[in-house]
Amino acid sequence: MTASTPADAAGRRPLDRALDALPLVLGYVLLCCLYGWQASRHDSPTIFTDELEFAQISRAIAETGEAARRGSPYDAQTLYSYLVAPAWWIDDTANAYEAAKFIGVLVMTATIFPAHALARTIVSKPWALGAAVAAAAIPALSYAPFLVEEPLAYPVATAALWLIVRAVGRPTRWTIGLAGIVCAGAFLVRAQLSILIPVLGLALALAGWQHPAFRRRRASWTRTDYVGLAVLGLGAALALSAFLGHRSEEWYRATGFYKERMFDYGLRALGALVIGIGVLPFVAGLAAVLTRGRDPDRNVRAFVLTALAAFFTFGLYTAVKAAYISTEFGTVTVERNLIYVAPLLFAGTALVLERPGRRFLALGGAALVALYVLLTTPYELDKYPYYDAPGLAIAALPNRVWRWEGERIEQALVVVLILSVALLVARSLVRGRRAAVLAGAVGALVVGWNVTAEIYAAEGQNDFARRLYENAPQPVDWLDRATGGEPALFLGAAVDDANGIHLLEFWNRSLKQVWSIDGPAPGPGPTLSPDLALPDGTLTPDPGYRWVVAENDADVVGTRVGAPHGSLQLYRLDGPLRLTSARSGVLGDGWMSSAAAFNQFATTENPRGYAKVVLSRVASCGPNKPGKVTVKVGTVVVGPKKQPSIGRVLHERRAVLNQCKVLGPPKLLIPATVPFRVEVTIEPTFSPNELDPASSDIRELGAKPEFGYVPLP
Repeated sequence: MTASTPADAAGRRPLDRALDALPLVLGYVLLCCLYGWQASRHDSPTIFTDELEFAQISRAIAETGEAARRGSPYDAQTLYSYLVAPAWWIDDTANAYEAAKFIGVLVMTATIFPAHALARTIVSKPWALGAAVAAAAIPALSYAPFLVEEPLAYPVATAALWLIVRAVGRPTRWTIGLAGIVCAGAFLVRAQLSILIPVLGLALALAGWQHPAFRRRRASWTRTDYVGLAVLGLGAALALSAFLGHRSEEWYRATGFYKERMFDYGLRALGALVIGIGVLPFVAGLAAVLTRGRDPDRNVRAFVLTALAAFFTFGLYTAVKAAYISTEFGTVTVERNLIYVAPLLFAGTALVLERPGRRFLALGGAALVALYVLLTTPYELDKYPYYDAPGLAIAALPNRVWRWEGERIEQALVVVLILSVALLVARSLVRGRRAAVLAGAVGALVVGWNVTAEIYAAEGQNDFARRLYENAPQPVDWLDRATGGEPALFLGAAVDDANGIHLLEFWNRSLKQVWSIDGPAPGPGPTLSPDLALPDGTLTPDPGYRWVVAENDADVVGTRVGAPHGSLQLYRLDGPLRLTSARSGVLGDGWMSSAAAFNQFATTENPRGYAKVVLSRVASCGPNKPGKVTVKVGTVVVGPKKQPSIGRVLHERRAVLNQCKVLGPPKLLIPATVPFRVEVTIEPTFSPNELDPASSDIRELGAKPEFGYVPLP
């Protein structure tokens, strides 16, 4: 046998490193294939207005190098916008969207690499690989094709946690500085990740508390010293809370008035995470953190201190966020704010499986916490897919596939918890080859659970995206095709359901502005309610576009191009922006409340004729609640707020409208000369829920109006 030379050893090292990295790279590639396939089936953005806003900003960066929304400069809130900006260099919007989704897939799946480095600080390569794959397979990976911050935030947060562990385990100027830079830079990815700085500070403080030099100093402390330290700590906490209360409305409102909601809704988020990752990783990971604080391995101690700091900080943030959202929007299970601790839990699980300890008291405590959240977390089975809590998808699976009710699902999860504890206890007691087989089987079950949960979460989101896409006017880029890419304006009235407008703006880059003549226009980005410049319907300001997309509520002076797309009609203008007619006060489903109006500004026919008014309650045939109707017809003037107003009243009609009836018959024709304005009031209104408790409609309604103009021959 020929002895190997130093040159041979040096030549093998790169190959050895490549072979060592091969399983990790293979895991990354396989997961990318899965998530890429899922992304290809995610037909449309669904999270409005977030995804539309990120699309607007990243498109502006791609086109001009500057962040903007609807042409107005805007401070980019996240580096994610720059990450996906190159995708929009592709002219075809559908292909550009595919590229943006795949960028998200490649980046979010890359969590596997910092997760492996994090786990590698405390366990061997095989177990680090398992922890990394699990961290890159949690249900939250269903966010990968979404145009939101999470695809970049998750790997960045994982990398920051790994660097914090290194800084705590080997505190040098370079390790602490690098961790600090990454933690501070994470804020540029997602504002929530600014809490990584407190995680770093708290972990270093805990490490300092346990440092041998400080232990020696504490050895001489008296009980009075500890009481004084506790008082100082309490005072510092109160001062910090007051400071945050002045800087953050979320903190002020949640900690000042809704502490119970913080506890309840924070645990809901934790429950969704526990269910999503498979129960066992939470129990094992928490048990590892509770029992390994005095481990002789300094890397394990550093991991424990980092995990404690992260659990506390991310948990507090999630609780505050959930309580605040409950005051602004509604009760939401905000698991998406807690997903960043998952790599720590999987690394802790790997540690317990590789090097178990017989510390069953901590294991029992972790199991009790898991049991509490399993029994108190609502499974939200009616909200599948649940974007804010993808972990709950695994609970929805037996409900939808096997028709299990919530109680049976809860019982099944409790059984999973009992089996998890039994497996962890068995791992602590069994030795030899059987122990390795048992640990490997447990690891495979954990990864399998997470992959299953992610697939079902993604399938729900993809199904919703597919339905949203199919309900949009086809082809979805019809506006770009019609205008040839020239700028266009959307002109509508108050919008009840903005999804259609959001989809129109996303798929058609030619749509540059979104305006409303009646109430606010949907964001994100600048909107405008144009003023009436003249009684003939001329609007100001005029953007100077040749193309206008108008809703049914507005009829524009111009040439109609093509057939209507749902409620939208495209016009080509040959002059200034001017309305032929417009109505206001009519809801998306055709109902008005107590007041509505119609303006006929111009006509290509005889300007003398009749205003047509139809008021109907045929769609409401329950108990009768008569409404007194007043119809006024008069001249149009520019009102004090530069909006159309009735000038001289020429005709007025009064009547009573009953349920299941039409005011007529079958319509009112009132003499009028263009331009004219019709104003309708109905008092009292009725609530469908009030007349029929079985109805969930609590709106105050008057009638379904129909307006028009009938010219004289």
